[in-house]
Amino acid sequence: MPAAGGFLHPLQVQCCAQEYIMIDRTPNYGSPSGAVPVTGERRQFLIAPRRHVHAAAAGVRPPSAAELHAHVTRIPGVEICQQIPGHKQSHHLSSSEDEAVAHYVVEIDAIHAHAIRASAGGRVIVEEDLPLSYGRKHEVDATPALHPQSAFDEPQARDVVIIVHDKEGRPVPEASVTVVTDGPAATGSTDARGQVRLQLTQLREEPVRTLFVRPLNGYWNKFLHRVTLDSAAPNLVIVTPLNEPNPDVPPVAAYGWGQRLMGLTPETQGHGGKGVKVAIVDSGADASHPFLEHVRSGIDLTDGGDINSWRQDSIGHGTHCAGVIGARLDQGASPEAGAMRGFAPEAEIHALKIFPGGQFSALVKALNYCIDHEIDVVNLSLGAPQISEAVEQKLIEAAHAGVAVIVAAGNSGGPVQYPAQSRYVLAVSALGMRHALPLDTWEQSQVVAGSETQDGFFSPQFSCFGPQVAVCAPGVGIVSTVPGNRYASDSGTSMAAPHVAGLAALLLSDPALAGYFGPRGPTRVTALFRLIKLLCSPVSLSDSDNRFGAGLPQLHNLRRLLGT
Repeated sequence: MPAAGGFLHPLQVQCCAQEYIMIDRTPNYGSPSGAVPVTGERRQFLIAPRRHVHAAAAGVRPPSAAELHAHVTRIPGVEICQQIPGHKQSHHLSSSEDEAVAHYVVEIDAIHAHAIRASAGGRVIVEEDLPLSYGRKHEVDATPALHPQSAFDEPQARDVVIIVHDKEGRPVPEASVTVVTDGPAATGSTDARGQVRLQLTQLREEPVRTLFVRPLNGYWNKFLHRVTLDSAAPNLVIVTPLNEPNPDVPPVAAYGWGQRLMGLTPETQGHGGKGVKVAIVDSGADASHPFLEHVRSGIDLTDGGDINSWRQDSIGHGTHCAGVIGARLDQGASPEAGAMRGFAPEAEIHALKIFPGGQFSALVKALNYCIDHEIDVVNLSLGAPQISEAVEQKLIEAAHAGVAVIVAAGNSGGPVQYPAQSRYVLAVSALGMRHALPLDTWEQSQVVAGSETQDGFFSPQFSCFGPQVAVCAPGVGIVSTVPGNRYASDSGTSMAAPHVAGLAALLLSDPALAGYFGPRGPTRVTALFRLIKLLCSPVSLSDSDNRFGAGLPQLHNLRRLLGT
């Protein structure tokens, strides 16, 4: 450990690959929890060779390519959907020249999947190719079915008209409006006049549970409880522009509140990520946005994607993350575009599209891309409740190849999700700041009781927590780029992870830290993660649930560590 206020010299770090080849998640194939349910339904499975640390932990020899293919094809009824080749750098972890590195995506029923697993004797991973979710928090949850209070209660339908305007009386088109009653939620989008007609189903005409309005561009959301809606006249909702209550938001200001909180200024921008490659594994990125026109590399790994369709972001999630990490205004752009800057505007951004429809197999392909293209930092604003051994092995390979993976902790409000659970990544939870938000936003309803500090920082209810959380970062009410030359606020651990990924790229580009990080490899990944933790300021003295990890990384702490 360094002396108080001291900086870790490369010789003091003693980072080694061994830190990245220890894992305590050995599957128990004999336990009932590992059993596959007996069903004839055909589903998509991911079949992978058990390699390196997983093979050693299970006490088995990794299969050869021929042996793996035989295990996959010897069972009748297996339909091979695709074969994911191993990446070209996998040899440094291989035990033999002919060791299997490819993954198979197959359609098969659970009985035959279990048969493949059993016949391989623990040498092959067979797991369902489960879906991933991107890490934006859904503000409106599913509505329970109607529960009549008596046999005489019957659901009643009524129409209401919602009008959404700004403070100047201008209509706000394309705003999503959701009304939750004691029946199914009613949802629609406003037209060019800012109006939408919804049909509500209620047991009686009374105040609705919640009214949620989410504008597409330029305004905060509005979240109201127990609202009385009139069926005889239009109901007016006035939304607040993004520059209130804090006028210093993109694109008017170069940095958002979260970036400023982490110490990002023109003085600390340094080399801006120059020479560093960052991959954003998400829903693509709108490279036609004025602040993202420098993003020229990517790949679409969704079904049916073509060579350039990574530029089409129908969700907007990846574009938002890209703005936080690398937004910049190229020379010659119109001055009206503004002055927004990400953490690492000089970094080489790669947009890897796996959403919509992302599964573990797509994540394996994305990590292969990152290893093959020598990506330095990966942002994964995604997750799933289940652990994937196939992905875990790929994360080990990525760490050994010098790829630093930053992952959103998850938005279920419970234990940290996967792959943020992995010990080969840096997991990031979300931090909020109350005075950066209007009072009637959904985010104001998310303050965890007892988590708010005297400065107004808080842990949001949606943020996952637990011992795997390494650090926290701003993830509530983050304004960034969205498709169509627009700007919007979003919340989630998805918004927190890009703050740390951008910071990681900024640190890697600093020549003064080159000696500390050392050459590309697992030692550099370990040193980077350690440095990010060393830059943290504690958020709360009481954090029994480990919501904040080591705290909030702040660039001004770098001077203290360097002794300058």
